[in-house]
Amino acid sequence: MALDGVMLGALAGLIALAAAALCLRQGRRAAAWRAGLLAECAALLEAPRLGRDRAGFATLEGTCAGLPVSVRLIPEALVHRRLPQLWLSVTLRVPRAGNATLDVLRRPAGAEFYAPADLPLRLEPPAGWPADTLVRGTPGAAALLRALQDETARILGDPRVKEVLATPRILRLVIQAGEGGRGAYLLLRASRFALERVDPARLDGALRDGLRLARRLSPPAPETAEESPHARAA
Repeated sequence: MALDGVMLGALAGLIALAAAALCLRQGRRAAAWRAGLLAECAALLEAPRLGRDRAGFATLEGTCAGLPVSVRLIPEALVHRRLPQLWLSVTLRVPRAGNATLDVLRRPAGAEFYAPADLPLRLEPPAGWPADTLVRGTPGAAALLRALQDETARILGDPRVKEVLATPRILRLVIQAGEGGRGAYLLLRASRFALERVDPARLDGALRDGLRLARRLSPPAPETAEESPHARAA
């Protein structure tokens, strides 16, 4: 009987060691996955700098068309009525005159911790915009909405778009990068995303949309590199 007890104890110890080793490997794989999500997107920016945030998710800094760009990943699993989301946040630093802020949010659920929470005005979405769009801002946001209305309407045609934010210093777009697996979430409340890397085409589209919005806020001078008579002659 004593021998059986020793064998059972040894077996339990081996099982515990195997479980610990498995957890360690899984943790390392998860950390490597989080850190490498933006690896294929770096080539889209000039002077790219890859990093990690406090949760280990990849970050990306650089410039695009001369504008500083910051790319972040935002995991969200706070709304139990839907699957976990992984958002791609793309911020262009575009200083402009005026103090108005405009925030356009699709499918608000009250869990968008990344969106401004202190905007005092609620604006009516323009005709033709998706019915589940929440438009908020500060004094002066109505004029900002008029300036960005057409371009923003085109952007909202993509159902993956979550937010378009314009402040006196930045333009930010938040779009869906991935959605959590249903089985893991329903059974374990775990956020497991079926993607190896963020698709560079998704970031490229957000950058293009951001640059179009920036041009609406800061129209180019009549004599630009693209439209200059000297450029056309060349």
